[in-house]
Amino acid sequence: MIKWTMVNIYLLLKFLMIIINNMIKNNNNNNDNYNNITKYRNNRELFSIKSAHTWCAKTNIIKRGYHNNTSLNNKLIIVQNNNNKDNLNMDNFYKWLVGFTDGDGSFYIKLNDKKYLRFFYGFRLHIDDKACLENIKNMLNMPSNFEETPKTIMLVNSQKKWLHSNIVTIFDKYPCLTIKYYSYYKWKKAMIDNLNGKIYNNKDVMNIQNTINNYEVIPNLKIPYEKMNDNWILGFIEAEGSFEAVKNRNICSFNVSQHERSIDTLKAIKSYVLNNWKPIDNTPMLIKNTLLKDWDSSIKLTKPDKNGVIKLDFYRMDFLYYVIIPKLNNMNWYSIKYNSYMNWQSMVNIYMKGLHKIDNKDIKEYIEYIKNLNKKGINKINYNIELYNNIINNNKPLYNSNYPYRTNSILYSRKSITGVGVFVYDLNNTLIMTFTGHIPAGAHFNCSKHEIAKYIKNGNVFMNKYILKNMLLD
Repeated sequence: MIKWTMVNIYLLLKFLMIIINNMIKNNNNNNDNYNNITKYRNNRELFSIKSAHTWCAKTNIIKRGYHNNTSLNNKLIIVQNNNNKDNLNMDNFYKWLVGFTDGDGSFYIKLNDKKYLRFFYGFRLHIDDKACLENIKNMLNMPSNFEETPKTIMLVNSQKKWLHSNIVTIFDKYPCLTIKYYSYYKWKKAMIDNLNGKIYNNKDVMNIQNTINNYEVIPNLKIPYEKMNDNWILGFIEAEGSFEAVKNRNICSFNVSQHERSIDTLKAIKSYVLNNWKPIDNTPMLIKNTLLKDWDSSIKLTKPDKNGVIKLDFYRMDFLYYVIIPKLNNMNWYSIKYNSYMNWQSMVNIYMKGLHKIDNKDIKEYIEYIKNLNKKGINKINYNIELYNNIINNNKPLYNSNYPYRTNSILYSRKSITGVGVFVYDLNNTLIMTFTGHIPAGAHFNCSKHEIAKYIKNGNVFMNKYILKNMLLD
């Protein structure tokens, strides 16, 4: 017979506590292994495929590794790495994917053997963008094969359970922000009905097929533009953006185009960028003040062309250099559009430094090399980093980095700059603002152009704190 001493009782209680703690720990671990649960109405559960992933330093592409067992018949598909940075990177990719889908992806339905509905999600791109589809396939662990022609490549998945547990999970969390939002909604609804055993006749199927991508707005269902985000914008730019170098004007611009039926999407992008993207911290004060003074004019919507296409234009050089480029450089690109962007960015830098004003063989060769940016084959032009680095490292900038681009352009114009603009200095001879002429300067200071001309001529202190000049001081 065991003698129950106080020591025995203490040891027994300690042993029981260890067992209980282990049970709690195991239960918590099991809960952590499941994520993004979605349910059918018949209570079958599917779990999104997620995993750990690593960064490839050379390509800036996220890749993911998986266990061999990824069957949807098993509730535990993958063990999610409990790493906040990894999870954030995957979320950013999902946002990018939705933006890219809004531009170049598609949701559609087909009737198989006149009896079974097949649901499809995927892309058809130029063959040069095969790497982009490989990235998407690897990132999603997409159980699909590529279909290639000499000019195109297609990646499509039609496995309903996989689509429901993966694509629906992503697009419900990060919704489409073009009218494709309505196509996705109808596609998803038909899929869920089908998974729940709903029977369709041929007429029903035809109606579904005809309404998926008919651009029809669903009453009382609004596109959630408030969910706009940086990575969605990048994905949309990679699908619908165009980067241009206007050689005869020595400026660069880029635009995103859409049919006028999606004008609200372009307005939402403009509003989001103007409200959330700001000049980087080391922007020179004069340039920052100039930007903020006309902030809303940094992006403009064009009128529809003969085909009903509208462009959202980003065209102010200082805005591109101090706002757009730093933001786009801070995100991960996945398509061949990155080639175009890097060429374009290098031209922005050359212009901002005034290097295009230098009579130099390498610079002329590079500008000639890049001038076809807005022509067919834009993305095939490889980024000539060796030539670019040679230009940057061996030529001293002509333009003053503290002045706005337009001010520098006026200063180094072949024409005399006297009388061209109005340069406003404080009493310490620090340039604080510029105007293109007497009229805009007078409008800013609420006086006549003659008053501006008088103070430029006599050199007196203007409004007790400014000195007005018609040329830049050394």
